[in-house]
Amino acid sequence: MKHFEYPLFIICQFFTCAQQRGTAADSRGRSTMKRFFFLFLLFSTGAFAQNSPVAVADQTFRINGVHEFAYAFAEGDQIELSIHLIAGRQLKSVEFFQYPDRMLFRSYELDTLLHKTISAPQTGMYILRLTETGMGKKICRFTLQRTPTLPANARLDTRISWDWKQNGQYEIAQRQTPNGTKTEVVSLGGKVTVGAFKFGAQRSTNAYQFTLPPFTRQWAYRITVGQATQEARRKDSEKMSAALKTGAAKVLGYEPTSALAIYALGMAIDLSQSGSGQAVEYALVDANNLKAYLDGKKYDTYLYQAAVSADVQRRYSPLEGALYFGLRNKNWIDDIDVNIDIEAVTETPQYSVELYLAPLRP
Repeated sequence: MKHFEYPLFIICQFFTCAQQRGTAADSRGRSTMKRFFFLFLLFSTGAFAQNSPVAVADQTFRINGVHEFAYAFAEGDQIELSIHLIAGRQLKSVEFFQYPDRMLFRSYELDTLLHKTISAPQTGMYILRLTETGMGKKICRFTLQRTPTLPANARLDTRISWDWKQNGQYEIAQRQTPNGTKTEVVSLGGKVTVGAFKFGAQRSTNAYQFTLPPFTRQWAYRITVGQATQEARRKDSEKMSAALKTGAAKVLGYEPTSALAIYALGMAIDLSQSGSGQAVEYALVDANNLKAYLDGKKYDTYLYQAAVSADVQRRYSPLEGALYFGLRNKNWIDDIDVNIDIEAVTETPQYSVELYLAPLRP
């Protein structure tokens, strides 16, 4: 890599100077050189990590006559061209130019191997032309790699998908392309009071409505009644601290804010609670079945629990739309406060701007 030649030269000079000093100087020099060499490796490794080569082409074919291959490259790209003549002795010529006629590299009578680094002066179409007019069977392999140097040009579609010989005019265009997903945990939840039956004097049902966010992959909820809520949240804090200390939660790729969030992400964590205290009956329903549940009529449900003071569940369906926890108080005398905590795991698609060459229609 050309941009590392100068630092390497400095290191060589440093070694030469150190060897010409005395024993004490040598000791100090070697110590200094070790530190310098370590820093060089550190920074050069970081540079390589940020500018990794991207494979563009790898072609093996029988060569006879003129072969031309077109690719798109971005301004500042460091293009690595490698050619290997697998069978045969020589190629007549190798040319690499920016379309239509800006020659960047030319070589004649190529023996066996060639490796060349070429810098792309502009974003555009580039042609690799291999020519052979001799006798005998010749098989050639070439590879192309690009190392982007400008962040704005890192995402480039290098393919030329149209007949550029018939239509050589093009423009540089942009489009949105998928670039992975972003995982998040969205906290929902609230509190609702469900009245006692009081011998038929009032309705003993109520509902809690919630809407799962877009791109929900899975979700978890916890329903607690009265004093069970305080106990659940105390244990939640303890179990979250224990999970974070082991580092197990960090492998999920997200910084959770509660033990319920860790559970929602799919990690095995014990969130069971004692069953003592006031109880509530509940059903997970959609809007079409909510009224039937509240009126005590026949209904369809995703989940039903007869009587719980604390319950935790993880769900993989339903994953969208408005949903309801239909609640019924089993207590004839006292109203109850029902707390509902919900953690929804979302995977939101991420997009990046990609450059590409689009042909201009005549």
